[in-house]
Amino acid sequence: MPSTPVGQPPEAERRELVDRLLAILFQLRRRFARAIPDDLRAAIGPVTVHQMQALHTVARQGSITMGELAACLDAASMSTATQMADRLVRLGLVDRSGDPDDRRLVRITLSATGRSLHDDMEAGWRRGIGDSLAGLSDEECATLVRLIERVLGGPSETEAAP
Repeated sequence: MPSTPVGQPPEAERRELVDRLLAILFQLRRRFARAIPDDLRAAIGPVTVHQMQALHTVARQGSITMGELAACLDAASMSTATQMADRLVRLGLVDRSGDPDDRRLVRITLSATGRSLHDDMEAGWRRGIGDSLAGLSDEECATLVRLIERVLGGPSETEAAP
């Protein structure tokens, strides 16, 4: 691991750390992508990262409204969430239905196909993350998670959701 030359300005040290972190993030992304089996990669084919994020949120919460989908995607408008839901319905990954308690709301839930795809994808992610963390102790893993949560501003949404 290269060290910063003595006397280098703090901004340069921070810039170097940011550059290293960026490289690490790209490496992690590639490693996690390689952990996905070829048959699952073929099944995922047309599903985008944002769509997988939406499926993950629906899987964690059971069903979500369009407003909750928009928040999950950091969408600027409800139409963006509606378009996402439309695509997921066309792909057969979610079902859309009215809310039994409020007729104005539309809810989406995972279809059987969506559940299967999500579960397979999550298993691939877990395998990839597990492999990546294999060289760390439990204490080091806990420290890494706490630091990442701190960078993101608190515990992850998925930790708070279930």
